[in-house]
Amino acid sequence: MSEISFKGNFISHLNIQKIYPIKMPFKVSIVELNPLDSKDLRALRDVDDLWEASFSGNIYKEAASIHNIGEADEAQKFYVLTRQMKNFENIFPEDILAEAKIAEDSFNGRSVNLDYLQVHPEHLYDSEVREFKGLGRGFLDFFKQLYKGKEIDLHSVFSARDFYFKNGFHPVERDSNNLYFIA
Repeated sequence: MSEISFKGNFISHLNIQKIYPIKMPFKVSIVELNPLDSKDLRALRDVDDLWEASFSGNIYKEAASIHNIGEADEAQKFYVLTRQMKNFENIFPEDILAEAKIAEDSFNGRSVNLDYLQVHPEHLYDSEVREFKGLGRGFLDFFKQLYKGKEIDLHSVFSARDFYFKNGFHPVERDSNNLYFIA
């Protein structure tokens, strides 16, 4: 039996671009959260409360469902991009810049599904108050490296299709919002 970690698990650092108040590189952390850990689940709930974005609500609800069952689901992965550099057992919701949920295909092992990718609404491309740029692209590039050799599938909302096309995703069929990328 393998040991289960009950805290945020640091995965990697990522350099993004800070654009306000001055343009400069900025280091952030990528952390995998454990939905069975109450602190990690609370961080996802608080992000949903802070952001009021539909995908953050979906991410929280799916993590809460796993938490309520009380059994780890190794195929469901929850990640955050955070300003935090330490103390990952206590993720601070106000430091989270983006979050994502991945479902690994346990049947054939050759693909993963990016169920949700949500950037903090204040840091979206068209936000007048954004402090950072490249959060979504950087987070997506991390997943491309993490799942190298696999197909990354997703269903895009119409407003995000151009973002995914710019990042190398292709429609499964013409005019489809179902997209894929071979990592």
